[in-house]
Amino acid sequence: MRSPIRPILCAIAFACVGACVSDQVQHAAHNPVSLVPPYSELPAAPAGTTIETGTKVVLDARQQEAVVAGVSKWMKAPASTRFGIMSGARNSRGTVTVCGEVDGRNGNGAYVGMRPYVGVLMGTPASPDFVVVGIAASERERAEVASICRESGVAQAG
Repeated sequence: MRSPIRPILCAIAFACVGACVSDQVQHAAHNPVSLVPPYSELPAAPAGTTIETGTKVVLDARQQEAVVAGVSKWMKAPASTRFGIMSGARNSRGTVTVCGEVDGRNGNGAYVGMRPYVGVLMGTPASPDFVVVGIAASERERAEVASICRESGVAQAG
């Protein structure tokens, strides 16, 4: 079965929205997310769309805060979420893909270890929003996130 992470990133990169999270972060695997306008009104990317490689960028404080807020929403215990590396790349349409690592507590309250994530910064420079595409848990998901990050121009995560 093909992983839903790659088609979702392609869709977001072409201004479509959708997201999934790992079953290590949420109990059900790959829960779809419904977003509010303007993100929910964007067209879907055609099947087979590739990821455009971007140029590495340094994330400013607002962008980093948006990433932390966006990823934390998906964690079981948002207040105890810990972040590792965080890097971004901007493509020719101005879309910034962000890849990084996050650690959070599981249902038993224990930290699960750093997990790679990928998502896209949306919104405006003054008020950025971060849309999580995926937080990997399994080796297959880790490989998929790493591949998406490499193809997007963000060399790490995985």
